[in-house]
Amino acid sequence: MAVLRLERLAAGGIDDAIAALGAIVLARYRDGSFAEVDDARVDATVRAFAFAGVRASAAAVVLAPPAGTRVAIGRDLAALAYDLVALDTVHVRTLPLGPETRRLLRTWPWRRPAAARRARCRDLLRGEDAILGWRRRAWAATGVLRAAEVRRVLRPVVFDHAAIGTPPERRTFARERALGAWLFA
Repeated sequence: MAVLRLERLAAGGIDDAIAALGAIVLARYRDGSFAEVDDARVDATVRAFAFAGVRASAAAVVLAPPAGTRVAIGRDLAALAYDLVALDTVHVRTLPLGPETRRLLRTWPWRRPAAARRARCRDLLRGEDAILGWRRRAWAATGVLRAAEVRRVLRPVVFDHAAIGTPPERRTFARERALGAWLFA
């Protein structure tokens, strides 16, 4: 696995670049923003981020949680300050169109799906938008995880340690630009 340091140089579609990559691990660490990818996909990742206005360069950083921190699972993609969270990671993957369009159009048998859902499904099928699944884990000091501002975004793992390995997968659309806003907040 290779770790790339990400530096935003210009405004661009970062979420579209992430969707084009398929699967990637994004991280906010005390030194900045990073991406962890397979060694074979480094060139494709650098190229995709370059078209989105982001410089991706090799970094000698190990994205491991610092000692003395506790893990929490993310509820949404609201960014927290670098001094609050020691390591904040988001595992992202592009979701397949078949099950996701079926989920978007699912409704009661006697009702039609809402016009907004049909339009969103049409955008997905035309390739104008992409749907991304994400799982967020963050490590912070115990006292930080008790703060109200942090608890709105993160849920500390206390008893269910199996949830650390597979937190619930949430969805976002590339058009919403939530991942880029989180990564470079």
